[in-house]
Amino acid sequence: MFSTLLLAFCLVNPIPDSLAPVDSSTHLRPKIRPAFNLDFRNSFLESQAVNVWGVNAGIEFGVKKHQLTLGYYWISYATYLKLIDWHRDAARRINLGYYTRTDMWFMNLQYWWNMINNKHWLVSIPVEIGGGVAYALPLDLRQEVQIDRTKRDFFVPIQAGVYGQWKATRWVGFSAQIGYRISVFQTDINQNFNGTYYSVGVTLYPNFFSDVWKAATRKARISPIHPPRYSKK
Repeated sequence: MFSTLLLAFCLVNPIPDSLAPVDSSTHLRPKIRPAFNLDFRNSFLESQAVNVWGVNAGIEFGVKKHQLTLGYYWISYATYLKLIDWHRDAARRINLGYYTRTDMWFMNLQYWWNMINNKHWLVSIPVEIGGGVAYALPLDLRQEVQIDRTKRDFFVPIQAGVYGQWKATRWVGFSAQIGYRISVFQTDINQNFNGTYYSVGVTLYPNFFSDVWKAATRKARISPIHPPRYSKK
């Protein structure tokens, strides 16, 4: 629960958009723009909660501003270690090869198809396919010494979900997403990488940073509701 609340304050979610009225000319000639997102998720692996950290970048296009991006996501052993439920006192009674510190990362191609994208609401269907690697590093429980016998496995995840966003102001919105991940191919990996992912967060729009810059450099009067206003000389 704590990690979910932390994400709500730190997350910059995908597909930011301005609350300014849309110029009709943009409907006639939609532009292709760059897109960059931080995407921090909670997920479940083998019924255990873990944190997934990610970043993706690409292009935004079309009237509804769909996105096509390439992402990089990872889970470090600090969170993945929750999946292994051995105790130090039991080290003499178990096979030490089963106790590992595991790092997992994958890259994926993402397509965010926006069903709704208007002044106040965004509803999107993100579909993702990628490939990644899981590193298993055997650890001697009795001495906390890593055994020099690293194992590397490959897997191909496919993910699909639903993403929703309420554009509360020009600066800030509130968002949530939920989806499911399936490993359609994997080599000799003991763990099952199928599972649900989700996030609940606050979205910061580019308008916030540009408005603050204009207030500092051009003495503009800024508001989360209205575009910057300049004093008449």
